[in-house]
Amino acid sequence: MLAPDVELAGLDARHWRNAWRLFTPPGVRDRPRWALIVVDGTPPRPIKAVIGGDRARGAIELVELGWTSAEPAALAAIASRLDVGAVIVVARGLFAELAREIDSALRLDQHGAEQALITWRAIKLHAGRALWVHPPLLELLPAPGLDPLQRTFDLLVPDGSALVGYVIEDDRQRVHTAVIAIKEGGQITRVLGHRAIADLVDERQLASDWRRHRARVLAAVEERFAKPAIGVFVERATLLGVMTGPSDQLARELDADRIAIDPAPAWLLGLLGGAAVAAIAGRAASMLASMLPQRTRDRASALRARAETALKESGAHPFALLGFDPLALWAELKRYYRDDARSAKGAR
Repeated sequence: MLAPDVELAGLDARHWRNAWRLFTPPGVRDRPRWALIVVDGTPPRPIKAVIGGDRARGAIELVELGWTSAEPAALAAIASRLDVGAVIVVARGLFAELAREIDSALRLDQHGAEQALITWRAIKLHAGRALWVHPPLLELLPAPGLDPLQRTFDLLVPDGSALVGYVIEDDRQRVHTAVIAIKEGGQITRVLGHRAIADLVDERQLASDWRRHRARVLAAVEERFAKPAIGVFVERATLLGVMTGPSDQLARELDADRIAIDPAPAWLLGLLGGAAVAAIAGRAASMLASMLPQRTRDRASALRARAETALKESGAHPFALLGFDPLALWAELKRYYRDDARSAKGAR
């Protein structure tokens, strides 16, 4: 989906640095250190440990680990004890085995994305048997094939169109981060920053009243590159609230006009409509459910699950081809961003 010779132009170092801080989990961003633990035997016992990354220490004494097991809670405790953002536990000999498995599956004529997915699938096969990770991304992140990813991308984003995303600083003095991506021939061929249209749309003027001036951004992108298929405009604090808040937070922000999705294709409007209904019905349903017998609540839950499955299998759901729901995945991942929301509040 990303062209091998993708063109990068009009990029702003401050915008990209802000994007990194905004979308990277705090544990990875603020503690860019990791611990690698090599284990052997059943149950696994550590035989070597290394701390790498920022302020790397190299090999450490095994007693510092406080090792009890490779269970998630135990690895989380090790991460806290060693002050690292990630803990990777590998069985002795795993790297050699992975190299053989991946090497036999890769070909020179494969797209880079396909090679990455093959590698990720091979790694996931060893999760919980010879490889354990904190945070537990091995279990959370799916490994779909390239074909369903490409077909979903082609279904949702037409060729010859642009994807536009703007995050505005909370004081509305300037743009926090921005990206303009152009899709051609099924791939993102150009990734641009606001500088690519800065002569047509002044950054500070846009930030001061982005609701009124976003139309100028969309017109500039269409004039210079391609007609936008999706545009998202939001302030930083609002985005953080959606990233870390409850499941109906997006619907609340849309209803309050604190997020603008313009243009929004039909499939996205369908999802957003469902989110808006869920925001209202979710609260009412919770009150109603508390008054119903458990058997009735269980039956309603089963009916809802069957309805969601039928929607996906019918092909009506925009993510039906993927084999997983990105929104449900995000609901699982957002816990790793909540520290950022708390630190942002403390800084104000």
